[in-house]
Parts: sequence; C-alpha cells; structure tokens
Amino acid sequence: MKKSKIIASLGPSTSDYQVIFNMIDLGVDVFQINLNYLSFKECDDLLKKIREASLKLDKIIGIMLDIPGPSIRLDKLKEEKVFLPLNKEIRLYNYHVVCNNTQLSTDYQNLVELVKLDDVIVLGAGNVKLKVIDIKDDNFICKVIDAGYIESNQPVHIKGASLKLPFLNENDQKNILYAIKNDVDFLALSYVRDEQDILSVVDLLIENGNDHISLIAKIENEYAYSNLEEILKVSDGVLVARGDLGLNVSIEKLPFYQKEIIKMANRHQKIGLVSTDLLKSMRGEKEPSRSEVLDIYNAVLDKVDGLVLGAETAIGENPIACLEVMKRIIFEAENNFPYKENLEKTFAYGNKDITSTIAYSVVDAGINLNASCILANTMSGYTARKISYFRPKSPILGLSPNINTVKSLTLNYGIIPVLVKKYDATDDIIKECINKYKEIMDYKIGDIVIITGGLPLNNKNTDFMKIEKIS
Repeated sequence: MKKSKIIASLGPSTSDYQVIFNMIDLGVDVFQINLNYLSFKECDDLLKKIREASLKLDKIIGIMLDIPGPSIRLDKLKEEKVFLPLNKEIRLYNYHVVCNNTQLSTDYQNLVELVKLDDVIVLGAGNVKLKVIDIKDDNFICKVIDAGYIESNQPVHIKGASLKLPFLNENDQKNILYAIKNDVDFLALSYVRDEQDILSVVDLLIENGNDHISLIAKIENEYAYSNLEEILKVSDGVLVARGDLGLNVSIEKLPFYQKEIIKMANRHQKIGLVSTDLLKSMRGEKEPSRSEVLDIYNAVLDKVDGLVLGAETAIGENPIACLEVMKRIIFEAENNFPYKENLEKTFAYGNKDITSTIAYSVVDAGINLNASCILANTMSGYTARKISYFRPKSPILGLSPNINTVKSLTLNYGIIPVLVKKYDATDDIIKECINKYKEIMDYKIGDIVIITGGLPLNNKNTDFMKIEKIS
C-alpha cells in the first residue's frame, strides 16, 4: 500500500457524496476545503458528506481548511469572465465598483497605498499582467502588458503588498473560529511571512480552547523562505505552494526552493507537502503528461509527506482518474526508494535520544526482516511521527485512544491512523495491536510485525520494541 499521503481539494467536481465516498475508498487521506471559494453553508455540506462517507468506510480521514491569509482578491465581475486586451487601460479603485473590462476593484480598501509607478500587478495565476502608469487619490490607472481572461475572486499580486497587510484580518478570524467549531484537523495558512504569523493563530486557538488543530504554513514568497527555520519551529509543517511561489520568485528557481523547503521540513521532523499543477493536464485529459509523472515521482524520492491535488479534483473533469494515476506513480516511486541508505543518513544527522534510537532500531529491523507492518502505540502521536521520519519500508499503524491524535496523523508519511481503547497493561496493548493488524491489513500467517511505543501508554518516551510473528 502507498505511504505518501494524497490530499484532494473539494469543489464543484467533487461535491457529490458518492464521489467523496469513492475518493476515500481509492486512498485519499485528507480533504482540503478552500474558504476562498466556498461559503460556510457549502463547507457544512461537504464536512457532513466527508464524515458520513469515512464512517461508512471505517477510515480516519483528515480535514484541512485553507485560510486565505493577507491576500488581495478581485471583486465580483459583471460577467463570468472578462477579457483584458493588450495595451488596454484599466482603472483600479480603492472602493467597490461594478467590475468590467475598464474598471476593477478588490476586497482591499486602500489599494492605492500599495502601489507605485511602473509596478507590475499580476492577476490570477499569472496569465494577465498590468503595469501602473498613473496614480490618483483613490484610484490608479494600469496598462495591460499581458492580455488574457480574468474572473471574480482571483488573487491580485502586488510585490511586497502582503507584508503591509495584517496577517489575521476579520474574515480569517471568522474562518478559524469556524474551523474550531466544526472540529477541523488542519489549517493551511496562506501567505505566512514569519513565526509571528503562526503564533498569532496559535494564540487565537488557545483563547478559544483548542490545542489540537495542526497548522500548515504555505510558503509562497522569498520572505517566508528566508524565515523558514523559524516558521518550522512553531508550525506542524509546511506546504510548498508552487502557484504563488512561482509568481514571487524567478521561475527557474522554483525547483531549488521546493527541494530546500522539503529538506528543511524533514530535518525539523515536520510535515512537508507539495501542491499546484501536479496533474494539471488531467483537468481536461485522461492521461498525465510525462513531465507530471516525473514531478510526482521525484517529489516522493525527495521525501514529501504528501501531495496536494487542487484544481485537478476541485474543478477538473477527471478527479477519480487523477487519484488512480497519483497512486500508481507513488507506488512506483516508493518501490524504488532507497530505504536502508536513507535510514543511515537520517540517523547520522539526527538526534540520538532514546525515542530516536528506538525508532531507528524499529525501522532497521523492519527493513532487515521485511516486516509487514510497524504497530506504534502513541498517546500524542510522537512515537508514530518519529518512526515516520525515518521512512520505513513497512506501513505504520498509529494506534491511539485519543481521537485528535489519530486525526492529526493523517498527513504523516506511512501512518495509518487507528483509534483504539486505552490499555495500561503491556500484554493487553500488544494483543490489541495484533488484533487491529489482523482487522485492518491483508495479513497472512507468518507475517512479521514490530510493536513499539511507550509503556504505560501516556509515557512521553518510546521505550520498548517487540517483534512478533503472526500465528
């Protein structure tokens, strides 16, 4: 079975209950819901369908809300799409106007303060560009230098603008309170700049009695990259958001940034995700491009925890086909991953504490014995995450009596989260591990499994390892 996680964005193409059911059955680990495009009412409907389908399939599925962050977006256009021709002059206003091909406004009320003459403004995914040619008190005029279509709610990229905006605006505070109320598992925080942005969200969660939502920082510009180490210290992981990152750095530097961000996430033992255009061609086609296959394959070899399908599943024509292709590529990459070499290299450069040493021994034994599974008992998820960090060849059952812990493990490489009863006796824990292995996995007599954890179960350290042959 695959170990790298698949995160799928929901949207018009995947809002039907049966489609969501099929996606979970095919191997989606986490669903992403982007609050840029959906109302709370629409989100309520999707949450209900995800939970009903996962309950019916008896699978733990994570839910991640994408929080817009300090971004600027176009107001609603008069028509569904508007074409801006080359050299056309467009006026952008501080206040809301009827948006068309001669005048535009955004959701930010002091737009003039953010621009200067000759600035280039990028609309959407970069297909349309404007150049500022004149600035008035409450509006400014741009000339179209790259023609194309624009749509309502598309992002407006002004260099350095996000640094001048408050990180948590009123709308995002409402979004986070909504996430708390609806027991969401992850928040993907857009346009993170430094550790203070993350800590402001942590403070809001604590103020509202929540200490378990995991925070994933989206890295989308050079400023965030320069603060990556500090961001990783206070977040649960990072997401290489290649769409916006590719607009904010020279395009030829994008592969370097992606590899360095994932490498740093691994070094800090935090979640590392990659998104944008992984299977872009499959939005309309049934087969991926060769370059997309290579992209996904290499991301797995670079040790991502998960891969995010965005528009491919949200608005694409072939969401189910995308999942099937993604799984096949992941399988192939994981079959060729250098597990032993990676283990030795990872341990050599990491901590040598008790938990790390036992986790290393568990993974090493699993490789040498060709173990069918690693069974990790954990209260907080620490044991399972440590083992995941070393990239075992075997899947990991992350067994915990804490439902929040179990859901938080849905993004970590190789971990199949399992909710169990709380046991205090060693023999009971080992017996329950084996029972769950037989219940969940396609096992056979003679399978070797490795059981590990901290005993008693609320012990903060991983302190035992036991090898069992299934009888």
